[in-house]
Amino acid sequence: MRLIVCVKRDLHGCVFLNRLLPRLAQHRVRVLLSDKARPAELGVPELAELAYLERGLPLQRLFPLLDRLPTTATGAWASFVGLEERHGVRCELVADINTPVVLSGLLSFAPDLIVSARFSHLFGPAAIAAARFGAVNVHPGELPVHAGLFAPMRTVAEGNRQLACCLHFIDAGIDSGPIIDLQHLPYDQDLGLLSQITALYPLAIDPLLDLLDRLERAADVPTVAQDKSRRRYRTTPDAAEVRQFLVAGHRFWTPQGYDAVLARFMPNGKATANLERPLAQPEP
Repeated sequence: MRLIVCVKRDLHGCVFLNRLLPRLAQHRVRVLLSDKARPAELGVPELAELAYLERGLPLQRLFPLLDRLPTTATGAWASFVGLEERHGVRCELVADINTPVVLSGLLSFAPDLIVSARFSHLFGPAAIAAARFGAVNVHPGELPVHAGLFAPMRTVAEGNRQLACCLHFIDAGIDSGPIIDLQHLPYDQDLGLLSQITALYPLAIDPLLDLLDRLERAADVPTVAQDKSRRRYRTTPDAAEVRQFLVAGHRFWTPQGYDAVLARFMPNGKATANLERPLAQPEP
C-alpha cells in the first residue's frame, strides 16, 4: 500500500517512526513532518521545559550530533536524517497539510491511507479525500473523554492508573472520528510522563498493521462511534493545572526516564553526559 505518515518533528514523533517504519517495509511510505508549536506552552515554565526536552534538545543538540557520525556508528534508533538513510524514505517538513502545494503532492503520491500521530495539523476535507481509505489518527488518550491536548497528563491527574492510546478515523471534527482500537499502558509515576508517552504512541502499531491488512483484503473494519455526550475537549493547561499535577506527586520527566529514551539513539547505548540538562522540576 501507499502510505503517508504524518508526525511532529520532535522526540515522540521520531521514536514513533523508529518503531513503525521497520514494520512497513512492504509498503511505499512517504513521511510528512510538522514543526507546529503552541505559544501557550511557553507561558508556563514547566511546559516550556517539557517542550525543550521534546523538541529543543533532540533537534538542536542530539540529532545534529548523531547526523555527523558515520553510518557504521548508529544506535538502535535513528534521527530523522538517519531514518531517511536507514529506510529509504523521504521526510518532508510541511507548514500546513491543507495548502494547495501540499495537497497537490498528496494527490500525486495517491496514498491509500494517511496515518497521523502527534502531527498537530487539522486535516481538511480535501486532505482526507486525497487518500483512498481516508486518514487515521493515533491519539494518546481515551476518546471521547480525553479529546484535545495533554491527554496523558489529564488522564493521570484524574486518578487513572492506565494511560490510553486510541486509533481512530479522522473526520471533520477534532479527535471525534470512529474508534478503531484502544490500547492501555500502566502508568508508572517513577518514570515520568515524557518517557511513558514515547511508549504510548507505538501501542497503535499492531492495530494499524491489522487495519492495513483488512483494507488490502477488502475486509470489514470494525469501528465504534464516539459517544458525543461523554466528549471533553481541552486545550493547553494553565499554570494552576500544571502546579496541581506536580503537587500530586506526578512528574513530566525524570533524568532516569529521559536518559533511557536518549540512550536508544546512541551508538554505545548510553545517553551522552555533556548534553545540557534543563532546570529540575520543582518539588511539590
